[in-house]
Amino acid sequence: MAKLMVALITPFTKEHEVDYPALRALIARLMAEGADGFIVCGTTAETPCLSEEERLQIVKFVLQETHHEIEIWFGCGTNCTADTLRAVHQVQQLPIDGVLLAAPYYNRPSQAGLYEHFACIAAHSSVNIMLYNIPSRTGVKLEAETIAKLITTCPNIVALKQACDDFAAVQKLKKEHPHFIIYSGEDGTIDEGMDAGMDGLVSVLGHVSLTKLKHFLCGNRKDNELRKKLKQEATLLFQEPSPACVKYVLAQRGEIQNVLRLPMIEVQNEHLKKKLQATFIDK
Repeated sequence: MAKLMVALITPFTKEHEVDYPALRALIARLMAEGADGFIVCGTTAETPCLSEEERLQIVKFVLQETHHEIEIWFGCGTNCTADTLRAVHQVQQLPIDGVLLAAPYYNRPSQAGLYEHFACIAAHSSVNIMLYNIPSRTGVKLEAETIAKLITTCPNIVALKQACDDFAAVQKLKKEHPHFIIYSGEDGTIDEGMDAGMDGLVSVLGHVSLTKLKHFLCGNRKDNELRKKLKQEATLLFQEPSPACVKYVLAQRGEIQNVLRLPMIEVQNEHLKKKLQATFIDK
């Protein structure tokens, strides 16, 4: 059965501090709705604007609130191998299921450099690793051949979050390595991803439409009306840089404050606010 994990936001108070009561309530609701896991301190969490101390406190808090009942993956990839390894070492003794490591951003290493980066981290850590391929943000793409080499040489590299539309690469990897887990990182192309052989979804939309997503993923993909609705919702939720739209919706529902840390800002477009209201609130 396909898994649905939520890439957790970080709620903030009006004073821009981490809002732990709001996070507790959000976790409880998403678990009650059937979330299979959480990505903690990923892109959606505004992690670049969280301090090291806050990141560690947040993952420990999430572990405490979830009681080992669902999967917890911690995002700690950077564009420096030594820094990433230090971050991994800080959490590898925690009862997490693994770490999510994005390809190094900005400095754009070669495929050989990407291989050496991930292989070094895998060799010097004991935690499971989920690769994160998101070239639209990092500026570099993990090619299928590089991923395959990492799978065969690094036993603790166990999963991939694929946030690009290279479905041919997914098909190739699943054919050659059927036990390697691949999650879609794109709400808007989950149907295509599942057709290519992906094992589930790491979702932002799941914050506000988790029940519908679960229904679709778990045996109801022939529901054309539901498919169309989910695609429309996913498109709408990314009209401004994430997590602005999902935070707006959650705030309108009274679950969090509509607060982001700079350089991220709240939804600016009034027409978009009305569309979000009509789609996710007034229904």
